[in-house]
Amino acid sequence: MNTIKILSLFIFTLIIGSCSSTKKVATDDLFNTTWELEYLSGPRIAFDGLYPDKRPKITFNKTTNRVEGNNSCNGYSADYTLNGDGISFGEPGPTTMMYCGEGETFFLNTIKKVNKYKIDDDGKLNLMIDDVPMMRFKKSALEMGCYSYHGNGNAIDLEITGLNNGVSGKLMYALDGKDRNSGTFSGRLNGDKLLGTYTFISEGIESMREVAFLIKDNQLIEGYGELNENGTTFVDRSNLSYTSTMPLTKTDCDK
Repeated sequence: MNTIKILSLFIFTLIIGSCSSTKKVATDDLFNTTWELEYLSGPRIAFDGLYPDKRPKITFNKTTNRVEGNNSCNGYSADYTLNGDGISFGEPGPTTMMYCGEGETFFLNTIKKVNKYKIDDDGKLNLMIDDVPMMRFKKSALEMGCYSYHGNGNAIDLEITGLNNGVSGKLMYALDGKDRNSGTFSGRLNGDKLLGTYTFISEGIESMREVAFLIKDNQLIEGYGELNENGTTFVDRSNLSYTSTMPLTKTDCDK
């Protein structure tokens, strides 16, 4: 009898531990990525009509318990609370005051009513009212964190620190036979292309030049093309060659 009790207790412990582990994994999937809205229930206007230029995005900050992002063109920030698969959002904080059309209103009104969330089998985030999906988000093609290439005497490191209002971060080049330079990156994501300005210090002089990356298979492949006379911007951004032999791969920032 004692053996049966011990065995039953062991199985019960395993079940509880498994449930706790599953809940933790599901919750952790919320973080370290930016979610882009791809579906919104309710409005009669077509989704692409509500968001013709820029879709709402949100990022969950695990440390501050705040969600940050944009509601299509204005910044968005609010407290959030998690309780198992329950979730609620507070009133949004100060934002910019650009007019965004009806899409912004639908987004804000809907997210305030959400009380549950689920990450489905396709890895998409569903924000729900009870068991009815109201908003569905996909992971952004680009995630915050570090992307690096190290090989053949060359090193390129890009740390993306912001995704909400454009893409911002730190960029460093240490290429074989050339001086090492490092600085900041500021740009925008357009589909699977990342285009921006690299501001850096080289030999004590501040310089700027345009850089581009193609996002493919979880890597950043740098684009090359003809530059203007000053060597600062591309002559034709639509005619870049993304054939770099130095692809940047997502890596641990601590390395």
